[in-house]
Amino acid sequence: MTIRSAVILILAATMSACGGKDSGSNKPKPSTEITRPDNPVIEPTPQVPPTQPLPTPVPTDPETPEPDQPENELASYYLQAAGKTGYELKTALSIIIANGHQDKGYNWTFVNNHDRDVYFEGDGSILDIYSENPTAKDPYNFMVQQNQCGNSNLNQEGVCYNREHAFPQTWFNREAPMVSDVHHVFATDRVVNGRRASNPYGNVTTISWASGNGSLLGFTMEGYNGRVFEPIDEFKGDVARAYFYMATRYQEDISEWQGNSNADSVLNGTADQVFDDWQLAVLKNWHQQDPVSEKERDRNTAAYDYQGNRNPFIDQPDWVYEIWGNSK
Repeated sequence: MTIRSAVILILAATMSACGGKDSGSNKPKPSTEITRPDNPVIEPTPQVPPTQPLPTPVPTDPETPEPDQPENELASYYLQAAGKTGYELKTALSIIIANGHQDKGYNWTFVNNHDRDVYFEGDGSILDIYSENPTAKDPYNFMVQQNQCGNSNLNQEGVCYNREHAFPQTWFNREAPMVSDVHHVFATDRVVNGRRASNPYGNVTTISWASGNGSLLGFTMEGYNGRVFEPIDEFKGDVARAYFYMATRYQEDISEWQGNSNADSVLNGTADQVFDDWQLAVLKNWHQQDPVSEKERDRNTAAYDYQGNRNPFIDQPDWVYEIWGNSK
């Protein structure tokens, strides 16, 4: 062996001992790199809609009701009375409530459907303002139609109900449309209705008779020397506002009624004040002491749906004072 050959053999052995590549293994070394797939699935980027500018708020008057509120409907109904006072207001209201008023004829429809007790006992019986007891058990109850009066003569309270004209029929000669105007026609016991007759409303100081719920017939010492009828406190405002309605709705005719029957005990022969001073004082006092109730508001709306007009003194109680002066 030559010296050159020996050197080559020594170099080869040295390289093998230093860890040169193992020619007998073809396995690749593990790699820490993340390999991407050939066809990666790319999730679409969510599209954010462009920001829309907010609408500019429209300033509102805090005293102006929304269009769908009942107050707005009432304001529209009484629009022609806006800004008026005194008897000018009364005349404007008279025109408003006369327009649209439809005479439905004298029948039982309204009282049977709407003079119902859903406010005190809540039993759906007839709500008779001359027998209802708001704070205790009623002295008797009337079932709708079942206890409706016929033509027989009765002298016992609590047998049947009929229709009371708060403004007595004889004062307007039983003429239409007053006789059927539901704003002053109420369901009441027949006997109590007969006892009241055409006597004015007033505060009784000397009692001659009392109904089952405490309504009184007797004499007064408040500016009138005749017999008067006094309902219980719960319904004094109801009949007072019915009187203010009649004085306004029939303003064009009422000055001519003073000579009918005993109407002159209440009416003064004018179209503006309408009432004698003593009666006006009683009505204003009752109006103040017995404020408008839910029953009255519901009945007023039902009357509007039925015959097409409203009682303005239920909707706006202060109009009583704007027309006839302060509460005393």
